Amino acid sequence: MTIYQVLQSTGIPCAYSHFLDKVAPNGPPYLVYIGDGQTVREADNTFYWRNNRYQVEYYFKEKNEQNEAAIEQALLDAGYLYEKSEDTYIESEGVFVIYYTI
Repeated sequence: MTIYQVLQSTGIPCAYSHFLDKVAPNGPPYLVYIGDGQTVREADNTFYWRNNRYQVEYYFKEKNEQNEAAIEQALLDAGYLYEKSEDTYIESEGVFVIYYTI
């Protein structure tokens, strides 16, 4: 299962990097994710383990712990470990964001 499929399973609109104007949600809540490099382990001149890293951004106007729980459970069910940031208010946008580093 891809990270996109995992995030879609939450029922919260999601997109890679940004929403195109034609498919942007009317407003939060929504998820945006972006690749954040790759962790590799190598030996004997080859890679024996690779793991893609992502940053997932959850935007919202009102605190909804059920949405957060759905995101976190979907990530865990798919085998993704994550770190979660604090709620950060973006004054210019009038929204909050939580960053999940995977």
